[in-house]
Amino acid sequence: MKTIFTHARRLLGSLLLLSLFGSATPALAERCFGAVGQQCGGFHQGQFAGVAMCLPASNGADRANCKVSGGSMTHDPCCAANPNGVMCGTSPENNRCSAEWTRAVNRAVWSYQWTRNVNDEVENTTGTVRGPDYCARDGAGVHRNDRNFCCSGNSHRAGFWDRIGRPNLYRCD
Repeated sequence: MKTIFTHARRLLGSLLLLSLFGSATPALAERCFGAVGQQCGGFHQGQFAGVAMCLPASNGADRANCKVSGGSMTHDPCCAANPNGVMCGTSPENNRCSAEWTRAVNRAVWSYQWTRNVNDEVENTTGTVRGPDYCARDGAGVHRNDRNFCCSGNSHRAGFWDRIGRPNLYRCD
């Protein structure tokens, strides 16, 4: 039964994201590479249908507050290496990046994400996430399997009450 519920939750999460935002589309230059969603986009960048979890920041015209997760930090590089991967923006899709996409959806649905203030004008041409710009800072909540994304490299299990809705919650030190 647990497997059925796991697959149903994954499917529901994917359908929810697709129904709200549509599928990803390829872009010429990658910005906010490592953040949740497609580019930095959003309404402030004139994007309507693309997935974008970045909002304008008050500390500068070229700054954005972006949601980041272990899923976004693994899915983006996978797509850079496999443009036809799952939800990478190129059709037809093959099965590559499926695990990373599932991880990204899971982290979004269960809110295992943190926020980083990034320069939304910096383009990524390497296909590698700049860890110092997107890592989880002190106190950020991460999934137990994403503890390696803590800036310090250290984490601890969150308190009992914090874990009620998210049993795999850890806090970065």
